[in-house]
Amino acid sequence: MALSADRAAAAEPTIASPARADAMKGSGEVLARILSAIGLSGLLVACLYLGWPFFHLLIFAAAGLMAWEWAGLCGRGKVARGGYTLIAVCLVIVGLVSFALSNEASLVLILGAAATALLARPERASDAWWMGAGVFYIGGAAWAAVALFDMFRDGAWAVAWIFWVVAFTDIGAFLAGRTVGGRKLAPRLSPKKTWSGFFGGLAFAALAGLLFALAADRPAAGFHIAAAVVVSLVAQGGDLFESLLKRRFDAKDSGKSIPGHGGLLDRIDGVVPAMILVAAVASLRGGVATPWL
Repeated sequence: MALSADRAAAAEPTIASPARADAMKGSGEVLARILSAIGLSGLLVACLYLGWPFFHLLIFAAAGLMAWEWAGLCGRGKVARGGYTLIAVCLVIVGLVSFALSNEASLVLILGAAATALLARPERASDAWWMGAGVFYIGGAAWAAVALFDMFRDGAWAVAWIFWVVAFTDIGAFLAGRTVGGRKLAPRLSPKKTWSGFFGGLAFAALAGLLFALAADRPAAGFHIAAAVVVSLVAQGGDLFESLLKRRFDAKDSGKSIPGHGGLLDRIDGVVPAMILVAAVASLRGGVATPWL
């Protein structure tokens, strides 16, 4: 009798509670995010160090992947003629800029955006404009990254600085939002973002600017702190824009290319506008050897 009872007890399946299952799932997602972030960071650092053509190939691949994700969003899960045009245009832009053909890239950017919108056949007419806007958003960011890297003596540091500041912004926003909480920043766009997270992101960005200035032995630490705060503002705006885009097309993530993060657009939504801003400001100061001083 005792042996039978033991067998019955052993055969009874053990079912984890919903809370425990959610906790295990959450831990797995956090681990996936950490490992993905480490892998992507290592790849970026290696390409920045190796320079041509590795960094340019990285941007080429990133632009293609982001264009694919954007096309999928605007096509509501389908990539059709307009989507393939978007991808091709973005790749051509990166190729031209990588060989210092800026005038040709400008022409492709303008005409390519129009062609992408015209060739798109979405369910809604307004979605075609979003498809065309992807050329400026993705092609412009890829152009900015290559231009910063190639045009300035310490262009690799400029690109690294942007990723550094945006990463600190994300960390600060996450920690402050989780520990302090409080009033929502933009509940209609992103219900999880809070004002405490917003200011936490700014504070960590300022710290990132200071640490970078000290590590790189830059004399203008105040400039780096102020610039980092501005970039943090733009990066957080880019994060909200990505939320707006996904809400517009009823999507949770831009893709599934990065474990724990969704798509590449989800991962670098703050880097894209920050890269464009820094490259634009640096180009306005044309003729200088470095964008920093």
